[in-house]
Amino acid sequence: MTKKKRFGVSTALTRGLSETIHVVENNSGTFRNVVLPLSRIELDPDNPRKLALNLTDVRIGLNKQDPLYNQKLGELERLKELMATIQSSGVINPIVVYKRGELYRVVAGERRCLASILASKHEIDARVFNEKPRGFELKLVQWIENTAREDLTLDERIENVRDLLREYQQQNNPTEVTASLLRELTGLSLPQATYYVVVLNAPADLKAAISKSEIRSLDKAAILAGIEREDLRQQAIEACIKGSSLKELRQMISQQRDLSKKQKQISLQDKQTRSLSRRVNMGSTGQVAVVKEIVDAILGQARYQKYVPIFSAIDWAHVKHSALAFRQLVDILERELVGQI
Repeated sequence: MTKKKRFGVSTALTRGLSETIHVVENNSGTFRNVVLPLSRIELDPDNPRKLALNLTDVRIGLNKQDPLYNQKLGELERLKELMATIQSSGVINPIVVYKRGELYRVVAGERRCLASILASKHEIDARVFNEKPRGFELKLVQWIENTAREDLTLDERIENVRDLLREYQQQNNPTEVTASLLRELTGLSLPQATYYVVVLNAPADLKAAISKSEIRSLDKAAILAGIEREDLRQQAIEACIKGSSLKELRQMISQQRDLSKKQKQISLQDKQTRSLSRRVNMGSTGQVAVVKEIVDAILGQARYQKYVPIFSAIDWAHVKHSALAFRQLVDILERELVGQI
């Protein structure tokens, strides 16, 4: 049984969360660590986690008539594990919020807020900024917070990265998105950063499969995104959905490319063969008298007599002159007959 690959972050990236908080502090003013009433907490509608659950769902219960009922029910069940941890050990890492009027909007830690309410807690430890962090710093804090969790879907992770890069480009001069840039911003390894950049530019059919959680592996998605031919890519996507391993996908893609290459070679050979088959080899002769006999026979026909002056200066005793005369005759015949074929 293969070990399930985790999307965890590196130690350097974990340390980077504290450094990022300091960046936010420098841009957004001072912060303070406080204990906040959960009743004064509101969630950020732009948080890239995209939970269907909201505070009302957790406080008063789910409405079975809600069109998102099944999705919310699943999220609620997954939240209960975190609720149990909070009941026994409390909230280990403070949530990050900023003051918004009389309320506090969550920058990072909305699952901890929801789970704390489920655990019947009334207060929560929080790091409070006096002002809302600027766009890029806000997205970076949210990205690190969310990426440290293992329950995000691949679609959510990709959307997080897209939001982060969008805010970075809006806050800085527009620049080309490269794996090196993403690695510099996030602390991801270069291979992972490369996979993200490739998948961000994936074709629509692959994006749709990722959106529906049919494709859950970043590595597999990056390989699939590299298949240019739509029919081959669709075959590989279907194989991936059915459970093909990364190794099997690579073998399949390699076989498809070899087959495609052979088909192109066969097609080229067929084209060359058809081209050759349309050309008639009229043979050769070392006897100039034979050439002159053919030319005279053609020019003797009424329709070709207008070309007689062209051949009047030919030295029929000279092989090269005779060969040139014959090629000229063939050109004349092709021009005269092409309209009748």
